[in-house]
Amino acid sequence: MLSKNQVIDAISRLNPTAPIQWLAGFDLVSLRRYYEHLLLTLEPRGSRGWVRPTDSSAVVTRRPAA
Repeated sequence: MLSKNQVIDAISRLNPTAPIQWLAGFDLVSLRRYYEHLLLTLEPRGSRGWVRPTDSSAVVTRRPAA
């Protein structure tokens, strides 16, 4: 099982535009979920569908940091 820092490093390799400090603000479960989603984007389209976890909403909003 990867640690939080290892997941952040793996995400950074797949999405170098995501700032490390920003990623560090998320919990490990959220980071793993995002990493798994990024891995799916590497597969040919239609080969396997991404399924939204049942514990997350279809639309999510966040307030910007002050």
